[in-house]
Amino acid sequence: MNRSMRMFPTALNAARSFSSKAVSHAPPKKVHGTTGRYAGAVYTAASKASLLDKVEGELLAVNDLINKSPNFSAFLSNPTISRQDKANKIGDLVQEPKFTHITRNLFLTLAANGRIGESGRVIRDFSELMQASRGAVKVTIISAEALKKKQLETIQSGIVAMVGAGKTVDIETTVDASILGGLQVMVGDRFLDLSVASRVADLSKSLESAN
Repeated sequence: MNRSMRMFPTALNAARSFSSKAVSHAPPKKVHGTTGRYAGAVYTAASKASLLDKVEGELLAVNDLINKSPNFSAFLSNPTISRQDKANKIGDLVQEPKFTHITRNLFLTLAANGRIGESGRVIRDFSELMQASRGAVKVTIISAEALKKKQLETIQSGIVAMVGAGKTVDIETTVDASILGGLQVMVGDRFLDLSVASRVADLSKSLESAN
């Protein structure tokens, strides 16, 4: 056997080793909290199985059911229903092969751990990870009243400039009258509180410290 042939297995093993190290299945960002840890575990498992897009679609389908069915949502969050009953119900819903084993295992684990009522938040956190993997930044804008089109366009332009070129922005708007006025903006992990309620709170603290 010539020298080049003897070296071939070594070179092949080195290439495989490099390939395995180069491919990372870790989530693109860290999402804090218990639901974030579940979402991160699902992301890693789905990435290793090359099923990220399929799992995302399955989770969004379940989330759509939760949002559209008050009875199903109430069932999942009802503390008087046993974990086993919830596991049986959700298990019937996410059966293989209609759903991947990753999605099925997630919901069965949530049910067994008494956290099936947090499914919506786990799915939200997983969606955030998927957005990050695509270079998208999730932005939540909270205002005291619904924003007009021109107002939203102005705010969006400022946010795009903030996050930098090459990234897409996924904006979600929410109305919360309790902030009184102004805005609260969540850009990824950054929170900007520009609300009237926040300024009133700061003013109250200043007055208290002055007394």
